[in-house]
Amino acid sequence: MQRRAQKAVTAVAVVFLVVNAFLSFRWPEDLSYDPTEVSRRLAGTYTIRDRIINSLRERRGVKPGDQDFQRLFLARLSEFQEKSDVQVSRRVTLRTLEKAKQIWMRPNKELQNELQETRKLQVSNYEGVLNKIEPLSVCGRPTNVGTRSDLALLEHGQVAGVDNSCPGANSNKMLLIQGRVSYGRTGNNMIEFLHALQYAHDNDVTLGITHDSWVFNMLLGMFMSIQDTSEWQHQFEKAFCVKIFYNDSKFDDWDIVQWDDLAVLGEGRGLLGLDQNYLTSKKMFLYISQSPLLDYIAHQSKNLQSLFRYYNTGKGTTNRGVPVRNMCSGIDAVFGADNKEVIYSTIHQRSMEGQAGITLMQRMSKASGCHPTAAISMEPEYVKSILRPLGMLNHPIVLITDGQDFNIIRRLINDPEIGPKLRLVPEGASWVGGDITLAVMSNVFIGNPASTFSGFIAKSRLALGFGHSYLFRAQNEKGEWHTVCGDTCVFDKKVMGSIS
Repeated sequence: MQRRAQKAVTAVAVVFLVVNAFLSFRWPEDLSYDPTEVSRRLAGTYTIRDRIINSLRERRGVKPGDQDFQRLFLARLSEFQEKSDVQVSRRVTLRTLEKAKQIWMRPNKELQNELQETRKLQVSNYEGVLNKIEPLSVCGRPTNVGTRSDLALLEHGQVAGVDNSCPGANSNKMLLIQGRVSYGRTGNNMIEFLHALQYAHDNDVTLGITHDSWVFNMLLGMFMSIQDTSEWQHQFEKAFCVKIFYNDSKFDDWDIVQWDDLAVLGEGRGLLGLDQNYLTSKKMFLYISQSPLLDYIAHQSKNLQSLFRYYNTGKGTTNRGVPVRNMCSGIDAVFGADNKEVIYSTIHQRSMEGQAGITLMQRMSKASGCHPTAAISMEPEYVKSILRPLGMLNHPIVLITDGQDFNIIRRLINDPEIGPKLRLVPEGASWVGGDITLAVMSNVFIGNPASTFSGFIAKSRLALGFGHSYLFRAQNEKGEWHTVCGDTCVFDKKVMGSIS
């Protein structure tokens, strides 16, 4: 009994010495912590012990020697350690993500090196433009617009030059988008709008859009809502270099772009195949720009940045007078007060309507070298092969899905590593705009290259200066998953064809 008592006393003494040593501890400069940051966080030269004692004295009126001091002190010490661990984990993950980007990866290493060197030259030539670009945050989360990661840098440099006119400024040639019928759903429509802007840019023609067209029916629910009718038209026209027409507008003075092959595009589509507005929409979907890849990326990125500079926050209406929703609703619903700081991944799972989706993925596989079905089935091991090396299995994983194959969702939920971190968007907060923002602003995105919705998200992420969009993966002879085509492949016509 006496020996046990002596051991207990010794243990208490050791604990006392360890705690006191920790409380008086100051971070040495040779660790990974920034001494100035630690000093700032500890309010000058305070130790951790000083900070906790002062906090208890000021907020609870408790000081050393009081009855509850030891209990409260140890509780605060535990909280501090937990927060410190979270902050350290956050810094480590962000550093890992920064080092592991594969923006320009290509199967052809010569092409990869050429793209990287040309990009470096661009950044060097337009370095002075950076301080003229207004920074951009989305839902309180910062982007890399206006930094060296800004892929629209070349376009910003051109805008800052002598010729600042919009396409078609010196002619009456016009590409006209009108009518309410379009080709496909949101992902397709986004491509059609961006391709129309690109066509106008490539061919130096004015892009005209009627106020009641499918373009505004699709866009205004997510971007550039109408809040001030007197300013909205000017704002939209300036942002995208377009001209808006109303129902009573006449086009007699314009030379409208015509195509001879529209009838071919309408074959097998019944009455839709006779609708010129629908066929023009489909023509834009199929348009493939002949601009050099880096120029194409720059112009597309600039237009995507313009969209996100005017993302809807729940204020204003569409062109039909319908109140708009908040594009941040998904992030807010899933993460609440942590929405601005949380590190997370997003998976976009789409089944692609069965065999048709598999066929499209096989075509994509031949062009990029990616696995023909992995991005559709989203097996847990495939997802973990991406997240584990980045340390992202320690952070939330958000799933947005078309819901066509619940077996895929079940596999992810039941996985012992993914399941505990998996989060679904609440039903009331899940809608196209909210899902887009959730995915675009995530730290890591896993998507399907054959999905135009995934493609729009991946392009938007690049336009905002983000990496880590994983769409093109394959297995080597050892069965190990690896990226075969980097983030910018979503803009590459040789890989993506008409959906680039």
